[in-house]
Amino acid sequence: MENQLAKSSEERTFQYQDSLPSLPVPSLEESLKKYLESVKPFANEEEYKKTEAIVQKFQNGIGEKLQQKLLERAKEKRNWVFVIVLE
Repeated sequence: MENQLAKSSEERTFQYQDSLPSLPVPSLEESLKKYLESVKPFANEEEYKKTEAIVQKFQNGIGEKLQQKLLERAKEKRNWVFVIVLE
């Protein structure tokens, strides 16, 4: 038992980071579906319908362009999560 405690205290945060596989980029549809599921408990019917319309507009508009940027970044970077600043 003492050896296990001593060994674990020598391990560092993110020590095995390089040996872990990268997470895949979720599809735009999957992300938007999860977003709507997360919003639903907090919105009344009218708010939820408005949110659905906004999500649909996003999906058919700039959402696809942003998804492509994420996929491109995932090919080049291990951590594909990033912030996009729209001008």
